[in-house]
Amino acid sequence: MVKPGVRYREIGNVIQKHAQSGGYSVVRSYCGHGIHRLFHTAPSIPHYAKNKAVGIMKPGHTFTIEPMISEGTWRDEQWPDEWTAVTMDGKLSAQFEETLLVTDTGVEILTRRREKNGQPYFMD
Repeated sequence: MVKPGVRYREIGNVIQKHAQSGGYSVVRSYCGHGIHRLFHTAPSIPHYAKNKAVGIMKPGHTFTIEPMISEGTWRDEQWPDEWTAVTMDGKLSAQFEETLLVTDTGVEILTRRREKNGQPYFMD
């Protein structure tokens, strides 16, 4: 789905549909972001459906997709350490990140594992 001409907001539709099909929710406070001279830069890429993200993918765009998926509610809170995020109901959640480069014909996953045909490490 990542290729030139696709709206960034479509990413959230796909992620939320997939998460909900397994009975999970998508935390809305965090989003993917562009990678450029500034580490966290435009575009902001929400991971939930019906978001209002602006922008259309073009060759050369580099950005992250990093959803936080929860067993329970999508509502979250941050601990006093100003780093740790937990869901309001305390159920388990997980977050992961991939960095993508839009190419002329599709996408290159820059954080893809080079061995084992790209299989994620957690599947070892």
